[in-house]
Amino acid sequence: MYCDFCDCTDCQNGLPNLNHAQTEDGKWICDVCYDYEVCQKDSARKGKGPCLNEEYALCTHRPKLITNWL
Repeated sequence: MYCDFCDCTDCQNGLPNLNHAQTEDGKWICDVCYDYEVCQKDSARKGKGPCLNEEYALCTHRPKLITNWL
């Protein structure tokens, strides 16, 4: 599976314009889910989008990555 965080076909199979990385719990996440979906679903900002750019480094909603983007 290309991304374990979303059940859409693009995330399941991957697309040429997507990148993915492995998380510390062994799952894979694509860059779209990492940048937007996971943060929005898991944060108090739900419905307001992901953490703002200046807060990006402080975001606790996204999983920790253990690999570079592939």
